[in-house]
Amino acid sequence: MKPVMLMLKPGEILFEEGDACNGVFIVRQGDLEVFREKDGSVVVLATMHPGDVLGTTSIFSRESRTASARAHTAAQVVHVSVDTVEGSFKNLPLWVQAVLKDSVARLKSSNDHLLEAKIIERKLQQKLGTRYHFAAQFSAFLGYAIRAGLVNDEGIELFPLKGVVERCESILQRRSDYLEKLLDAFVKGSLIKIQPDKKWGRSIYSPNASLMEDFGNFVLQCAKTEGAGFVPTKYQLLMLAFVRLAKKADFKDYYSKAELIEMLSKESGKAITSELVDEFVKLRLLASVSGADKFSWSAAQIQKRLIFESTVRFVKDIREEELDNKAA
Repeated sequence: MKPVMLMLKPGEILFEEGDACNGVFIVRQGDLEVFREKDGSVVVLATMHPGDVLGTTSIFSRESRTASARAHTAAQVVHVSVDTVEGSFKNLPLWVQAVLKDSVARLKSSNDHLLEAKIIERKLQQKLGTRYHFAAQFSAFLGYAIRAGLVNDEGIELFPLKGVVERCESILQRRSDYLEKLLDAFVKGSLIKIQPDKKWGRSIYSPNASLMEDFGNFVLQCAKTEGAGFVPTKYQLLMLAFVRLAKKADFKDYYSKAELIEMLSKESGKAITSELVDEFVKLRLLASVSGADKFSWSAAQIQKRLIFESTVRFVKDIREEELDNKAA
């Protein structure tokens, strides 16, 4: 039987999981997705491009299709029947046949493991990632909104919060009490400062739109890493000591390890060791000059990191059941 050219529209199904195996498909143009459904979720296992072959996992065993395939874009595929494939396969040396069968069996096993891994990843994202995503969205919204802030009668820039949380309910699909908890986390982490204004009521004082937007990007990365690489909380007072030192009039660009140990011990009132300095380098609080006993740091970066990491920790403290606290 001669190969047949098939034309597919975007979204059109080529074959479904459970269908009888009728051959393989060679992608000529466009892209196709191989996917499986489990626990009510559609999981894309692979995207196939021109030159790729679909349907190989069932070709030798004649088992039902182990996955489904659909056109991601408009596509052209060539269908080669199972009889044609088997006829050509029998003409191959026995050792080549054995290698191909083994490769196909390994591919099927890998697809099974990949499916389980993607299901676990999705569940983790739903459980862990959601809180970060809401915090990022809320922060981005505030960062955009506070650019339209105003100046009160005392000459202080502020952004009135009246009606803001209520408007965000419909945008983020979360009730106001959950959004208030996010605001509280932002305040505890020193990301924002909220005070009552005699004219405008509860307001964000001295709002920093860029800082809010940067935090939104930072917290999205935390959704992937779950806070890996954060500076331990036991070092937070030392981070503040670094900031204070950098603000002194006689601050230099670089310090030797001995100088750093002496000045940081004096500033923090703690015994700083050489090993602790090395730990700060690993945590990226300090930058070391290659080939020299010199160290530097940025007060602005350390201060921003302290604020961002502290705020994320407070966001994480919001109880998990609050994540399902959807707006009515």
